[in-house]
Amino acid sequence: MKKYIALGCAIVLTIQFTGCDSIQKTIQEKKAIQEQKEREKNAVPEEEQAAFKEFTKELFKTEVQSDGITYNYTLNHPENYGITDYKQSLGDFGVDATKEKMAFAENVNKKLDNFVYSALTKEQQITYDALRSCYQVADDDEDYILYAEVLGSTTGIQAELPILFSEYNIDDKTDLDNYLDLLLCVEDYFSQIEKFEQQKSDAGLFMPDNNVDGIVSQCEDFIENPEENLLITIFSSKIKEYDWLTDAEKKKYEKKNKEEVLTSVIPAYQGLIDTLKRLKGTGTYEGGIGNLPNGKTYYEKLAKNTTGSDKSIKEMKQALASTMNIAISEVSKLSAANSKLSDEFYNLKFSLTDPNEILDYLTEAVKDDFPALEKVNYTVKYVDKSLENHVSPAFYLSPQLDNYKNNSIYINGASNTDMSKIFPTLAHEGYPGHLLQTVYDKQHNSDPIRSILNFGGYSEGWATYCENYSYNIAGLSKDLGKFAEFYTIFDLCLYAQIDIGVNYDCWSKNDLAKYLRGFGIEDEDTVDKIFNIVTDDPANYLQYVIGYIEFIELRKQAKEILGKDYTPLKFHTYVLDVGEAPFSSLKEHMKEWIDN
Repeated sequence: MKKYIALGCAIVLTIQFTGCDSIQKTIQEKKAIQEQKEREKNAVPEEEQAAFKEFTKELFKTEVQSDGITYNYTLNHPENYGITDYKQSLGDFGVDATKEKMAFAENVNKKLDNFVYSALTKEQQITYDALRSCYQVADDDEDYILYAEVLGSTTGIQAELPILFSEYNIDDKTDLDNYLDLLLCVEDYFSQIEKFEQQKSDAGLFMPDNNVDGIVSQCEDFIENPEENLLITIFSSKIKEYDWLTDAEKKKYEKKNKEEVLTSVIPAYQGLIDTLKRLKGTGTYEGGIGNLPNGKTYYEKLAKNTTGSDKSIKEMKQALASTMNIAISEVSKLSAANSKLSDEFYNLKFSLTDPNEILDYLTEAVKDDFPALEKVNYTVKYVDKSLENHVSPAFYLSPQLDNYKNNSIYINGASNTDMSKIFPTLAHEGYPGHLLQTVYDKQHNSDPIRSILNFGGYSEGWATYCENYSYNIAGLSKDLGKFAEFYTIFDLCLYAQIDIGVNYDCWSKNDLAKYLRGFGIEDEDTVDKIFNIVTDDPANYLQYVIGYIEFIELRKQAKEILGKDYTPLKFHTYVLDVGEAPFSSLKEHMKEWIDN
């Protein structure tokens, strides 16, 4: 699926060539520069803008049909976007499919070369920047195809599919038939993943045993009670509400859904379990991916891709250390002034514990500092018990582009979820985090292609920024709110540093234990848990923390330029107006925004 295929960001290599090849290259470069100058000189803005609009329209149509999940989660009425015929599929996955996607990306980049950037509107220039970033392919990316991993105990495709299927948008018989067709695709899609994992094993690139155990555990929990599988029980509950079906049709569809879950989905998960168990032990490395041949280079690619930041790993380390030191300093100052703050924080319980009440409160509380939305609906749901041990405390599902008024936020109601502490989590997932950012973008961004471009550093960095903001509007004392904000920042930076330490600097579990002892953490089970988390999903923490730091740097830049004219509302409006994009684009367009 497109969502789970990450194309590496470009790496600039300085290579010294000699002889005729070098001369020929110089001639070609000069020719290209001259041709570009001629295009800029002769460009007619109206024509360039119309051509670019048509280009992104066709690109959107192609990409939105890449797989049935993307198709359904993006559009409610595809016919309004010129899409009238679509065959359901979960897409293709594997080495050959990835090479085809890379070739497609290179073709997109070549087409972008034909546009005169300066002749585009400001909004189109931002879209152009986003496309350049998303479709950039480095010369050596093919060498790292087998380093990729789509499985993971929490964020892997096999862990997210049950939620994506249970929330599949069904409004008529066509949607219903499409859904059932997709269920039949799971076995084939998983067989492609199994083949890929076998290739990784053959190449000595298979995952460590601990990762296998986590993924197998998630799959086994999901299929433990086949007859009561959530895809059967949830479907049976939802179909009762489809008043456009007769009672006889409801029974027919309910029976068909159960048959397909039992004969396609469950066997697919069992097949994946069997394959992973068979391959367990064939990995040639333990710990982080930096231990692989050229693993550090791959992690560098992964870090740039997940964060959307231009920072090198060295610069990320410096930014994390600086941010952590500031947080420690602020926490120390607050503690020195009030020795009770630490105990108050560790025993912190927010007064609001009902998710709907919290979201209603946040909707009103953020109005002064964040731009308003048209009224939208949100439904708070609880994850199925078979998934409680393998999903986050809460998560937000992005609505369809043309049906953005209906939103879903999931709460993990596991026994270890303390609802008195969920306030900042809902600020992250709801207002002013993911829900506000996503819906604002769909309400204001006129180009559909932007809705399917993924910039994890922007989206998760924004949500983390909003989570930390929420401590100061939660009804806490001013000092306790600041203490909670800075302690949370410290904690996030700690995890991000561990992510880099384990996956890039190749820390062993003993190295991690020694590092954590410096912060008073000595529990062996905690060390094991953290080690497994960061090796299971390398660079995942970076999109949250480096993304957050990039927003803090942007805010500082805005304050320096605007001075007394700065307001949080102005800054947040700018960030949301630009929308998901690489941070270089946000920085570049900041000056234009301020001048206007």
